[in-house]
Amino acid sequence: MMVTVEEPSPEAYSVPKETKRLLIEGIINNPLIAKSLPEEARQYVKNVRYVGSDAPSIPINWRFAESIASLKGLEATILNVLLVKKYGIEPQEAVINT
Repeated sequence: MMVTVEEPSPEAYSVPKETKRLLIEGIINNPLIAKSLPEEARQYVKNVRYVGSDAPSIPINWRFAESIASLKGLEATILNVLLVKKYGIEPQEAVINT
């Protein structure tokens, strides 16, 4: 099952939206990484929400904030898998301020 995310238009760049896109397309749906992730990761990634300013705070080509926040989203997703498997707790929402 592929997870989908809304594509931002070039005129309306948003750090939180780009971060969510990177988490889903660059990590969760990446075949090189997906094979190492628990199957539940695809289900629980929807519990990760990004907030913050749409405009990048440092005008450089690197997407530092998006990259780090995407990895934090992966961390939150895996923690939800562990919470469900080990403690039987429902997946928790993770809010990451970019």
